[in-house]
Amino acid sequence: MISNDAEMKRMRQMEQSTDSTQRGCTSSLLMSCIILTLTTAFVFGWGLAAPNMYSHYTELFLKGENPCSIEGDVAIQSKQNLTATNSINVNSKLDVMSNEDYAGNEKNINPNFQLSPDTQHVNRDSNNNMETNMKKKRFDFVNELIKGIPQTIFLVGAFIGALTGPFWLKVIDRKQAVYVNYIFTFTSSLCMLLSFYLNVSWLFYLSRFLLGYQGGMACVVVPSYIGEIASQRVRGRAGSAFRLSLTIGILIAQVTGMPFMAGNCYSWGWGLAIVSLLPFIGLFLLFLIPNSPTQMIAVYNNEEQAREDLRKLRGTENVQADIDIIHQQIQQRTSGSQSKVLSIPKVLISARYRWPMLTTMILQWSQALSGINAIFFYSSKMFLKAGISPAMIPYANMGTGLINVIATLIGLSLIERIGRRALIVYPMVVMVVVFGVLTFLIECNEDRNSTRLGVIAVIFVFIFLVCFSIGLGPIPFFYANEVSRPEARDSIQALGFVVNYVGNILLSLFFPAFNSMLGGYVFLIFLFFLLISLGFLWLKMPETRNSTIGDLENFWKIPSNPPNDSLIVPCVKT
Repeated sequence: MISNDAEMKRMRQMEQSTDSTQRGCTSSLLMSCIILTLTTAFVFGWGLAAPNMYSHYTELFLKGENPCSIEGDVAIQSKQNLTATNSINVNSKLDVMSNEDYAGNEKNINPNFQLSPDTQHVNRDSNNNMETNMKKKRFDFVNELIKGIPQTIFLVGAFIGALTGPFWLKVIDRKQAVYVNYIFTFTSSLCMLLSFYLNVSWLFYLSRFLLGYQGGMACVVVPSYIGEIASQRVRGRAGSAFRLSLTIGILIAQVTGMPFMAGNCYSWGWGLAIVSLLPFIGLFLLFLIPNSPTQMIAVYNNEEQAREDLRKLRGTENVQADIDIIHQQIQQRTSGSQSKVLSIPKVLISARYRWPMLTTMILQWSQALSGINAIFFYSSKMFLKAGISPAMIPYANMGTGLINVIATLIGLSLIERIGRRALIVYPMVVMVVVFGVLTFLIECNEDRNSTRLGVIAVIFVFIFLVCFSIGLGPIPFFYANEVSRPEARDSIQALGFVVNYVGNILLSLFFPAFNSMLGGYVFLIFLFFLLISLGFLWLKMPETRNSTIGDLENFWKIPSNPPNDSLIVPCVKT
């Protein structure tokens, strides 16, 4: 019995050694993933997180004021000391004031600064009027919407980048598209520096738009690229590299934004622009990366180049198994009357791609409205409302980035062991519970202003980050590549990211206002969206680990060989 088991194990190992689709992570594949993601996804993560670290300077800058002016420093000191001396409820004030000012300007506050006795007397006599005025300001939607404009413009750029991403892949190959992606980063950094030194606000907004476009385009181009160069055995881990680099970009942006680095009124422009150094290095390294074998055969009919690239990527001379799968996919794709690459409108009306498209879109929608970007965009405000000391908020922000990176690394080891579906569904259940607890904690702390309750709330935020980072964070980035046929892959990927950015645009616009109005109850909005998405994914999301597209189509009961004339039909029930 033992000998038979040993023989079977040896035979399986020999079979895997001759099957190039089951090869592990080679040095060439690892290098390719590192270069591709650190020069694109890292930049996108930086663009998401960096503005939160400098908002107390950029808000003054965009109003036409000098962030380094004495008047600006006095205004900040006044806000701090009013909070310390007035008898008005502290949390009411935190709702109205610029919380980022509290978080980033502790170093500017004179600890010996005190209001004069006359001023204190006036303040005591006018407490009721001030409280009334502040309550009115809490519901100033216009003011709150204006504060979210820089992030909204960034997300609008990402939306357009995701929508037009497939266009670039129609006119140039994937590697060339990455080079084009670098151009948007360089242009964004140049606009930011010109804005910083010339004091021109519209260049600031243009920079945010261009960097957003870079991120949206990268989300379409790079995960598909990685999915086509990775072997079937490690495609989940390789696909997660995009999300991992994005989280590292968020963390490094938070560290760089600390007051002792770029987080001051003299350096914030460089803190937002310096990220272009990575794509600059990528200009000299990208030529080392192999091309997409799928694209070499399907688009350029260059099987010789595809074999050469696959030998590098797999670390073996026998790559026939990969070549056979590529030809099989091409044959299935060209068996009908469709063109080589389906446009977004054709995918939308095709019954064949209905479930890959819908599950991709729901995954991306869940990621956007899970509340993750509310944490990274407005974490300072959230932590203040939870009762965290202003001096500790920069470190709490950095803690979110660190937890995000660590949890994503843990998720990399779990994706191929546990599978995609389990890492999506079960952590989402925990996230729903976390939002319920956070609602209770923050509302309880509204009047008490307890540091202990605030710390407990932050711990639950960290639990949420762990659950998000192991599943809903990385998996949507490569899910479309695993469930879609090559002809529809780029369009389905783009549709998913379009939905993602629509959700994020709505979040960046309305979260500050809803946070001021609803307090802790704002988390119930995220809880509701997660519950709806969880029900759909529980029923319709398949397990894609070690599954072929044929296996997934069987799960959705999609005919494997539909008639040519019925390949593109409206998505209606019969």
